[in-house]
Amino acid sequence: RVTFSALKFTGAAMTFLDPHGVPSGGDWALQRSAALFFEGTINTTLERCELIRLDGNAIMLSGFNRHANISHNTFLSTGASAIALWGYTNGTHPLQPAGTGPDGTEGNFPRYTHVHGNFIRHLGIHEKQSSCLFQAKSAQTFISNNICLDVPRAGFNLNDGFGGGNDISLNLLFQTCGESGDHGALN
Repeated sequence: RVTFSALKFTGAAMTFLDPHGVPSGGDWALQRSAALFFEGTINTTLERCELIRLDGNAIMLSGFNRHANISHNTFLSTGASAIALWGYTNGTHPLQPAGTGPDGTEGNFPRYTHVHGNFIRHLGIHEKQSSCLFQAKSAQTFISNNICLDVPRAGFNLNDGFGGGNDISLNLLFQTCGESGDHGALN
């Protein structure tokens, strides 16, 4: 159990030229990296922090993560996505990259994540395929009471619907798709 509370994070390196991956059947690609990268955690909390001018993804929950709590934070001027959840799966075709198949029975993915009460503004400065919250191969995510604005594409992107059980309520998303017109605030 680790808690980050009332801290300021700023000045992370640009990552838009770093290797990208295609997490699942959706149309997005991104880097499996972030200023705050979590893998193999249980009950990690990030609360009341300021994440400012992080020039890649701000937060990445990669692979196994359970009961992460990302609440009451401020994200400003992020280079890519503010929050990204991206699990691993099995059952790939030999021509596909490892970790991209449909079999999630090993449980190596974010589950029971709470994203609550965050203020997210002006992201996607370098990476236009970005959102306030990106989710792929993740399940049972609770997303509530967030404010998301001034983004180049979707406010929230649930890339594949993997695992289901998501609860999205009482969020305010506006000024989304500012640099694209291919979908809406929720993709």
